[in-house]
Amino acid sequence: MSLFALAQLSQEEVRHEILHTWEVGQDAWKIPLELGPIDISITKITWFLWIGAIVTFLILFVGSRLLKDRPGAYQVIVEEIYGFGRNSLGGQLGEDGKKFFPYTLSIFIFVLTLNLIGLIPNSYPVTSNISFTLTLALLTFLITQYQGFKRNGPKGYLGSFVIPGLPVKAIFVPFMFFTEILQEFTKPLTLGLRLYANILAGHLIIFVFLSFILSFGTFMAPVSVPAALVFYAFEIFVAVLQAYIFAILTQVYIEMAMFAGDSH
Repeated sequence: MSLFALAQLSQEEVRHEILHTWEVGQDAWKIPLELGPIDISITKITWFLWIGAIVTFLILFVGSRLLKDRPGAYQVIVEEIYGFGRNSLGGQLGEDGKKFFPYTLSIFIFVLTLNLIGLIPNSYPVTSNISFTLTLALLTFLITQYQGFKRNGPKGYLGSFVIPGLPVKAIFVPFMFFTEILQEFTKPLTLGLRLYANILAGHLIIFVFLSFILSFGTFMAPVSVPAALVFYAFEIFVAVLQAYIFAILTQVYIEMAMFAGDSH
């Protein structure tokens, strides 16, 4: 429906038209699938998750295999992304940590792609889904713990959770150990929640401004639409920032586990 036609409708008709469009759009791309009692239907979040994965694959994997002596615009972009990852993500605590920058760079591109796709009208903000962000954070947690045990050994890694020279060891050692263990499990939780909450909040703010039209009528459009556009532009910045924060914290957590025993 055109904006001119929308303007001719009453407030109740506008509300009904927008909500109807929203409800239809939720199931527009759905492919019903069931595995016994389990619903494994392909929904909008699945489609855009795949799109994000394909874009990430094209940028990193394909781009790195189409290098030429005379680089074009595509190769320049790929090289700049690679340089950013090597200089700004890998090696936060030590040179050995740079071997993980391909993973954290992939995380950065993947999350950034999904964040930006989510800003396209009629798409789905995958990173505003708590299940996805916590799953991504859980993967970081598993890699972190694996590297901690592999590099330092069980005794060295678990021993790093306790500061040497604590007084009254019978009390403070178990307390410190429990606190550090708890912190290790809260890291992926906060990592996933931070991304989820920031992306969801941005979309909700935009929706709130646009909802003024539903609540007060179309005469609010000259105020609510420009305000929503301002926050929309700000959300582009948030999309980049949150992708970087997720990637850099992932790199730092992995390196902290790798070098945990070095100070003991």
